[in-house]
Amino acid sequence: MSKMFVALVVLAIAVAVQGCADSCDGRPDGQYPCICKGPCHRYYECRKHVIVKHHYCGDNTQCLIRGVCGSCRDSCHGKPNGDYPSLDNPRPFYYHCENGFLSFRTCHPNEVFNAWTRKCECYEVFCEKGDGYQPSMCGNGCGGYVKCEGGFAVLRRRCPRPRPYFCCHTSHCVSSSHHCGGGPCGHCGH
Repeated sequence: MSKMFVALVVLAIAVAVQGCADSCDGRPDGQYPCICKGPCHRYYECRKHVIVKHHYCGDNTQCLIRGVCGSCRDSCHGKPNGDYPSLDNPRPFYYHCENGFLSFRTCHPNEVFNAWTRKCECYEVFCEKGDGYQPSMCGNGCGGYVKCEGGFAVLRRRCPRPRPYFCCHTSHCVSSSHHCGGGPCGHCGH
């Protein structure tokens, strides 16, 4: 009984010193980045819900999803707690810094991480066309539009009555789809 107590104390101290413990609980067999000290340099291998081996990626590389090594540009060094756009795993991925520790996160389907708002948001496909006002594909109806900058929607608006439709051809709100050459929504070349 005393050996088991000593083993549990040693394990508890190791976890407390590390801040967290990598785990295979509930994970299928495979390789996973070590998230306890940030994603850089190490990953571990799970088999039958047990860690069977730790791996090292090497200098100036990081362990990406499933243990693939790549360049290490995402870092929490010197950054305050919060969410940041991932340079190594661009949208929909981002990373969260908490007391110097880094963990990768993923936005919900049909969302991307917006670097300006530092939040996951509905992906506005028309912002790929360039900066300026574009129709919004997020939300209901054809009356929404966005201001795009750098591939992201930085401002969302709805067309007010009596001009409730956004015309993608003129980038203005219009009173009816007939004033927009065939339809303000769904005919914008998406």
